[in-house]
Amino acid sequence: MSGSWRQRISFRIHQWLGLVSALVLLVVGATGGLLALEDDITAILPGPEVAAGQLLPMPALAPKLQLPGKTLQRIYLEPQAQRPGRALYQDRQSKQREWRIFNPYTGEILGARPAISEFFADVMALHRWLLLPNSIGSVITGTAALMAIILLIAGFIRRAPDRLSSIKDWLWWKRGSKGRLALWQFHALLGTWLFIPIFIMAVTGPWFAFDWYRSGLKQMLGSPEPPTIKADANISADADAVWRSFLTVKPDGRYARWYLPRQANGDVRVRYLDADAPHANAYSTVTFDAAGHLLQQQRYADLRGGDYLLANMYAFHTGSYFGLPGRVIWSLSGLAFASFAITGIWLFFNRRARPKEQASGTASTLIAYASQSGTAAAYGQRLKAWLEQQGQGVHLRAMANMQPQEFAAYRQVLLLAATYGEGQAPDSALLFQQQLAAAAVKLNHVNVAVLAFGDRQYQQFCAFGHWLARRFSELGAGTLLPLQEVDRGAEQALQHWSDALAQTLKLEHASLAADSWQSATLLQNRCLNPGSDRPVHQVQLALQGNWQAGDILEVLPVWSESQSRDYLQQQGLDGDVMVSTHAGVMPLWQAQAQYLEAPVVTVTKRELTPQAYVNAATPLGARSYSIASIENPLQLMVRHVRNADGIDGRASGALATAPVGSEWQVRLKPHSNFHLPLADVPLILLGAGTGLAPYLGFLAQRRKQGFKTPVWLLFSERYAEQDNYYGAELQAFRAEGLLTHLDFAWSRPNGRYIQQCLLAEEDRLQRYLAAGAHLYVCGAIAGVGAGVQQTLVQLLGEPQLLRLQQQGRYHRDLY
Repeated sequence: MSGSWRQRISFRIHQWLGLVSALVLLVVGATGGLLALEDDITAILPGPEVAAGQLLPMPALAPKLQLPGKTLQRIYLEPQAQRPGRALYQDRQSKQREWRIFNPYTGEILGARPAISEFFADVMALHRWLLLPNSIGSVITGTAALMAIILLIAGFIRRAPDRLSSIKDWLWWKRGSKGRLALWQFHALLGTWLFIPIFIMAVTGPWFAFDWYRSGLKQMLGSPEPPTIKADANISADADAVWRSFLTVKPDGRYARWYLPRQANGDVRVRYLDADAPHANAYSTVTFDAAGHLLQQQRYADLRGGDYLLANMYAFHTGSYFGLPGRVIWSLSGLAFASFAITGIWLFFNRRARPKEQASGTASTLIAYASQSGTAAAYGQRLKAWLEQQGQGVHLRAMANMQPQEFAAYRQVLLLAATYGEGQAPDSALLFQQQLAAAAVKLNHVNVAVLAFGDRQYQQFCAFGHWLARRFSELGAGTLLPLQEVDRGAEQALQHWSDALAQTLKLEHASLAADSWQSATLLQNRCLNPGSDRPVHQVQLALQGNWQAGDILEVLPVWSESQSRDYLQQQGLDGDVMVSTHAGVMPLWQAQAQYLEAPVVTVTKRELTPQAYVNAATPLGARSYSIASIENPLQLMVRHVRNADGIDGRASGALATAPVGSEWQVRLKPHSNFHLPLADVPLILLGAGTGLAPYLGFLAQRRKQGFKTPVWLLFSERYAEQDNYYGAELQAFRAEGLLTHLDFAWSRPNGRYIQQCLLAEEDRLQRYLAAGAHLYVCGAIAGVGAGVQQTLVQLLGEPQLLRLQQQGRYHRDLY
C-alpha cells in the first residue's frame, strides 16, 4: 500500500474510532489520571492512625472483625505500620459490599473508610464501570479501551515521519501556530510525546474488563500452570495451621492481602510484599488449603518473561511500576488522553474553509452569492447583518448549494454574483448555472436585485451577473433594483447599491464598507531576476492580522502628489483645478491620487473638462496579490508591469520601486476557495510566473502541520537561468520530502509550457487524482489558465473536471 493511502486510511480510522469512543475515553482518561496518584494524594492528607505494635495473628484477628449479618471476605494491611487495615464485608441479604477500617494490632473496628477513600472508590467505579452495573459498564469501558488501541496505532501511523531528518518536526512545537493549527498541534504533539504511557494504559485496560482478554494473554505469555495440589473436600478448617504455614513463608507475618475462603473448608490465598519488592504492587502469592497445606506459591522475584509481564499488569496500567515519576507521567497521560476527546471533536466539527450557510427558520428575503475569491461572500455576510438589524428575515446561501426551485420560496432575492475571467461563473457555481439554464420554475412572485462583481480590464465585465439578471427575468421574476456593476470591489458602487436597496425597502441607510484597511510598512524590496525586461520583486511587509496560505493581500495604490501631477500633465490636465467627487470638492491631483482610476476614454484638453474627466473615471480599486508566506513579515511576489503607453502599472510599478520604510494601505482578504484542504491529501500545484507565490505558503503550512502526502509542483516561466525564482527553496522543500515531484517548463528557448508537462505526465496526473488529490492553478488567466483548462478537458474530459469542481478539488486563482 502506498504511503498516501496508508495515511488516509489510518486518518479515517483514527477519526471515526475517536468520535465513537470520545465520551467514554474522556471519563476513563480523566478518572485514570486521578487514580494514578491515589496513594500519593491519600498519603499527604490527614487520616486515622494507630499505634504500631505486634500484629495480631490471623486466627485471633478474624474473629474480632466479624460483624452480624455480614461475611468477612478480605483483610488488607497497608505498607505503613501506623495506618489502619481495611476489611471488606458483604451483606448476606442485600449482597452489597462495604469497607471498614480496623486496628491490626488490637482488632478494634474503627468505622467506615475516610472520605478521601470513599471518593477514590467512586472514582474507581466510574473509571471501570461508568457507575453502571459491573457486567454492563465493564463491556463499555473495555470496548473503548480496545478502540483506543486501534486509534492510537492509526494516529501513530498517520504522523510517523518518513525519514530520520523529519523527526524534529514530528516532535517539536511549530512556533507561531495560532487558532485551529495550534489546537491541532496540541492534539498531535501531546499524543506523540505521551504515546508510550497512553498505549500501555490502553493495552492493559481490557485485562480488567474481559475474561477472554485475560485468558488470551495468559495463554500467549504465561508459562503452563504447575499442577495444583487438590485439597481434600472433607478436610477440617484449621486457621491456626494456615497461619503457621504462612509464617514459614513470611516469618514476620506481614501480609498485604488476605483472601478468606468462601466456604468453611475453602482455600486461603495470601499476597505479600518481600522486603526488597521493587514497587508497591510487586506481590508474591501463596495458596493454602483449609488445613494449612501449601497448594501453590509464586514468588515475584522468581518471575521471568511473560509471567513477569502478567504479574505486573496492574502496575503497568497505573504507572506504579516506574515509581513516583511513572505515576506522575501516567496521571498526566490520562488527563491528556481525556483532553484528546475534547480537542478531537472540536477539530472535527470546526470548519473554516467556507462561509457557513445561514438559512434556519423562515424568511422573505434571500441573499444568494457566487464567489470566486471571497468578495461576494464577505459582502453577503455584511448585508445579512445589516438587514437583520432592520428586522428583516434573511437567509444567506451559496448558489452552489441551491436548486433553482428553491428561489420560489422567497419574496425578494438579492443575487451577489462574481464573474470569473472572461464572462465565466465562479467555479463553485458552474453546475448551478447549468441547472438554472435548464430550469422551468416559475418565479412570477419573486423580485430580484443583482449586484455584479467583476474586473473592468476584462471584455466580458460582470457577464455572469448580467446573465443571471436575464435568466431570472425569463423565469418571470420582477426587478427589485437595476443591476449594479462593481469593479474590483469598489466601495463607492457597493454603497450606492445598498443606499438604493434601503430606499426601496424603506430601511435606514448604513455604511456596509469593509472597514479593514490598515497601514503596512515595507521591510524588503528585492528583485528576483535582475536584468529581466519583466522583473519580479520579492516585497515584504509588516502588518497586523492573521492569514493562511492561499489568502490575498489587497493593496490600495494611492499615488503621491508628484506621481499624480505627472500623470495628469501627460493627459493635458491641470492638477490644481477644483473638482467634485463623492468624497467632496478637492484639487484634481488629489482626486486622481486617492480616488480615481485613469478613464478608459482618450483625454485631451478639448475633449474633456477636468470635471468631465472625473465623471468618466472609475473609482480607484484595490489590487490583489497572492500571499507567499504564512506569518509575519507578509511576503508578496510582484511583477513590475509596464503598459504599452510606457506607463508603469499603478500598483506594481509603485511597489517595485518603493523604498524600505514606506507605508502602504492594505487589507487582508480570505480566499476560501484557494485554501489547503483540512485533511492531508495529495496536491497538484500548477503555477506560472508570480503564480508560484501561494504555493510557497502552501508548502510552509504543510511543513507546520506535518503533512506527508505527495505534492507535485509544476512551475513555468521564460528563462531557466534568470527566472528560477526560489529555486534553492524549492529544492530544499524537495529534500525535506514536502515536494515529491518538481517539474519546470521554460518557454524560452524551449517553447515548453505547463500544458506540455501535463500531457507528458498523464499517468502521474491520473494517479494523483485517483488518490484524492486537489488540483490548484495560479497565474495569468489568458496564459496558464486557458492552456491548462484546455489540456485538462483533453485529458480528463469535461464531466470529470466538473466533478472535481463540485467536490471542491479543483481550485483556480487566475488574474
